[in-house]
Amino acid sequence: MYLHYLLDLLYPRTCKVCGRLLYSKEQHLCLHCIKDMPLTQYWGWEENPAEKKLWGRTYLERVVPLFFYARESPYTSLIHRIKYKGDTALAQYLGRMLGEKLRTAPGLEDLEYIVPVPLHWRKKWKRGYNQAEEIAKGVAETLFVRQGQLPCGTSARMRVLTRILYRRRHTATQTKITVESKWKNMKGAFDLRRVELPEGKHILLIDDVLTTGATVEACCHELQKIKGIKVSVATLAYVE
Repeated sequence: MYLHYLLDLLYPRTCKVCGRLLYSKEQHLCLHCIKDMPLTQYWGWEENPAEKKLWGRTYLERVVPLFFYARESPYTSLIHRIKYKGDTALAQYLGRMLGEKLRTAPGLEDLEYIVPVPLHWRKKWKRGYNQAEEIAKGVAETLFVRQGQLPCGTSARMRVLTRILYRRRHTATQTKITVESKWKNMKGAFDLRRVELPEGKHILLIDDVLTTGATVEACCHELQKIKGIKVSVATLAYVE
C-alpha cells in the first residue's frame, strides 16, 4: 500500500480526460469524468438507435455502445489513446466498464464467447496490438466472471476467440474516407478460419467505435456462416 502511495508521489497519475491528478483508488479516469461520461444507456434499451442503424443490413441480437463519440468532446481522447498511443491498460479498463453494463442487458444472458474485430496482420505488427482484443479482454473479465460462469479473470479471457475471424486484406483507414467508400472498403475484407467454430452459440463482436456499421456488417456476414450462431455487438464509442 505504502509503495503505491510513494509511486503516486514520484510518478503522478492524471485523468486521461481532464488531466487532474488521480487519487490512489482512481484508475485512468477521475470520479468527476466518470460521472460526466456521455453514456448511451443503450444496454437497457432494446431496439435502440445503434441497433436500428443496422436494420435491414444484417440481423443482430443486440448492439450496445458504451458512450457517445463527438469530435468536440474530451472523451474522444480515450479512443485516440487506445487506437494510436498503445494504451492497452486503458482499453482493458474501459472494457471492464463496458462488461459491467453488458451483464445487465436483456438479451445477452446466454453470451458464451467474444470475438474482437481483427486487424490485418501488417497493421497489428506495426502497432504491436489490436485495440479490439484489449477491450475484449476487459469485457470478458467482468461479463463472464460476474455471471458466475468462470472463477477468475485469467480464465475469462479464454472466452475471447481471436482465431476464428481474420482480415484477409489490408484496408484504408475508415476515419479518412467518405461513407460510401467505407462500405466498398470493407466489402470482402474478412473471412473465417477453418478452426473449431462455436456452432449454436451466442457470441459478442467487439470493436472500438461504431460509425456507419460497415465494419460490423462485414464481420457479421462471415460469422453468420457458422451453423446456428447468434451475434451481438458491443463497442466503446458510438457516432450518431
